[in-house]
Amino acid sequence: MRKSNLTIFLFFLSLTGLLGQQFPILDNYLINPSSISPAFTGKYYKFQTILTHRSEWTKLSGAPVIGNINLDGQLAKNIGLGGNILINKAGRVKNLTFNLNFAYHLQVAADHFLSFGINAACYQNSIDLTDLLVSDPTDPLLTGGDKITETYFNVGASLLYNWRDLNFCISFPLLFNNNSFYSGSSYDRILTMDRNWLLYANYAVNVSPDWRLKFDFLFRNTQFSSWTIDLSTLVNYKDNYWFGLMYRKNNILGVTAGLSIIKSIILNYNYEFNGFAMQGLGGGTHEISIGYRIKSSETKPLQIKDYAN
Repeated sequence: MRKSNLTIFLFFLSLTGLLGQQFPILDNYLINPSSISPAFTGKYYKFQTILTHRSEWTKLSGAPVIGNINLDGQLAKNIGLGGNILINKAGRVKNLTFNLNFAYHLQVAADHFLSFGINAACYQNSIDLTDLLVSDPTDPLLTGGDKITETYFNVGASLLYNWRDLNFCISFPLLFNNNSFYSGSSYDRILTMDRNWLLYANYAVNVSPDWRLKFDFLFRNTQFSSWTIDLSTLVNYKDNYWFGLMYRKNNILGVTAGLSIIKSIILNYNYEFNGFAMQGLGGGTHEISIGYRIKSSETKPLQIKDYAN
């Protein structure tokens, strides 16, 4: 097995943005916002499951590869239940995440809804130290043997406001900090899971009976890490075909395209490119999603009684 210097390894790790407290940024929230906020769980679909594969910086050895499966549905009229599993591997670092999501949807007025979401999370981070060539064999990172594995439990919460074709959501995927065994050492922040939060909004405009424009905004911030922002626009035709453009902080540009087959099976592809940071040497990022969904049956809007008459 190839040997590498620990210092170079940690430097590459910092470049990937996959320090333990951070989460990979998938683009599948454009077609499935429940992947970033439990408040969307069971809101729009009686049942759905979406499988996503993402390969980043395809020209670099050891670049991040991510697999994610997300499912959710309606447990009762106003209750959604779901979860997701995410595997994230970058070089010698691996992250395994389990989430169980619950949401309660409440209509507060005609066309006005509030959704409350909570999630229970389990995170397992590990670093493979096999055959690392180090200058200091007494390095505290090596005292655990060939592999370091740490497991954390946490909870999150989110609130979603919906009015017609507008959604606005604030979410806290991690409400508490989980300190690593190595906190306070030179390896602090490598395995630590830190508090983070996000703001998400989307708005759809019906241009004609067949055509619709959707605008998405996502802001994410993690303690001790730089914030990120996404801006996206999607054109949708009869809910069967869509195409969009995306911009992410640090000059990351992306395109997305997808289609729906017999109204239940969806296919979606995203491509990202950062031509400034690596001048094309890192290659692009490819993300493919395939899913199956059953739409919620139409329900009669809540009638607000006027007690003044």
